[in-house]
Amino acid sequence: MRLLLTALSITLAAHAAAVEGIVLDDESGNPLARAQVGLMPLPGTDARYITIKASDHGTFKIPDVRPGWYILRTSFRGFADTEAGQLRAGRPGAPFEVAAAPGSLFFQMRMRRMAAIGGSVADENNAGIPDWPVYIYTARKPVRRVAQGTTDDRGYFRIGLLDPGTYLVRSGGGLLEDGTSLLPVEAAAPVRVHVGETQQDVAIRVVKGRLAQLNGVFTSNVAAKLTLVTETGRKVIASIAPPAIQSRFAVAGVPPGPVELIAEGAGCGSYRRIVLDRAPGGAYVACNALLPVAADWAPMLARRVDLDGPGPSQAMRAEESLIPGHWEFLAQTDNGHYVASMQQTGVAPTVENEGWFGFDIERPARIHVTVSSRPASVAGVVSMGGKPVPGAPVYLEKVDPERLGSRLRLWTARADAEGHYRFGGLAPGSYRLLGSFDYDSEDRFPVDAAHTIALSEGDNIALALAMALP
Repeated sequence: MRLLLTALSITLAAHAAAVEGIVLDDESGNPLARAQVGLMPLPGTDARYITIKASDHGTFKIPDVRPGWYILRTSFRGFADTEAGQLRAGRPGAPFEVAAAPGSLFFQMRMRRMAAIGGSVADENNAGIPDWPVYIYTARKPVRRVAQGTTDDRGYFRIGLLDPGTYLVRSGGGLLEDGTSLLPVEAAAPVRVHVGETQQDVAIRVVKGRLAQLNGVFTSNVAAKLTLVTETGRKVIASIAPPAIQSRFAVAGVPPGPVELIAEGAGCGSYRRIVLDRAPGGAYVACNALLPVAADWAPMLARRVDLDGPGPSQAMRAEESLIPGHWEFLAQTDNGHYVASMQQTGVAPTVENEGWFGFDIERPARIHVTVSSRPASVAGVVSMGGKPVPGAPVYLEKVDPERLGSRLRLWTARADAEGHYRFGGLAPGSYRLLGSFDYDSEDRFPVDAAHTIALSEGDNIALALAMALP
């Protein structure tokens, strides 16, 4: 406990007007040249966020730092972001105070690599299969594909650049050199990884099976392309360039199950979802006029979500032309408002997920957004041993009370130099609130240690938090 309190003793009141140090690879000890270094002021400190690049030798120096409280953070490709004073890799760091006196404060920033998952894909005789696709999915719903790779010449794979968490690992389907077809196979159990760690023993034994074939006709009066989307990715299977108006397509080796066909051209588009079995399937796809979709709130973001996951978000105009399919919308509000509901004309309101509302756009539509000017808020002071904790990390989760442990949305904040925190712009509902330097959303600890509160419209709750120690 003494070591923990020492690490959390966030009163490094060093009389310094400069912040300097060196960035190192924790595993090898080698300097990380050109790592990005950020000095972030706590709320209440009259200073701007400063970013610089470390030198070729990994060293850095930020001179003439204004007095106040700060967090020092480093980032480098392939490594997890690191903050000075972390209890463990991947956790929030401890703020420190810079006083109005000459001097220098030195930090050694030791960075650890992002997580990775490794293993093998083998046939019925346990022989490794080379050049075979492997996919990584989130275990938390909604399931999303986050990474992919291929096996090497011995059938081994390693997929890195993963955030800490729990994942599902699946091999792809396809054909071997002799025409033998293999079905997609998921590893026996979810895989959990932490910062700096590689889980190396994920073994996938492939299964023989009959893959599907998709045939069809694609038509368009303008230049257009047709894309096949499955849970493991997408590929263009047909294209049209005037004066041609029709193109036939035939795709073999498609894993049985749902597939999507998306047509896209200049001012046209269409969407079809088909469930393939092992018998040959056929489809006729035309690139039709786009659907006008209007929204009665701005600013609004929209993103398309297909079988292989969400696409990039885009700013939505008052009226937008969209390709049919599943879309998610995010109404952007300030802390003086919250989104009470969102619905499509003639369709029941949907439930939000991380602030996004989803709709199947199949016809011209209008998105109605109901915004309330009576949001709830929760504020207070984080303390430890009866003393406020400057810069304490505070986490607020909106949860489904009927499903213990389910998280609908997560907010994070840092307390100011006096330990004050505040969350505003909150919708009515059930929430969990926790102050901790060792938060992990997949551990039982935050659930057991958190305060559970129910907020109604317009509530302004004052809640003091004791720093949660694991």
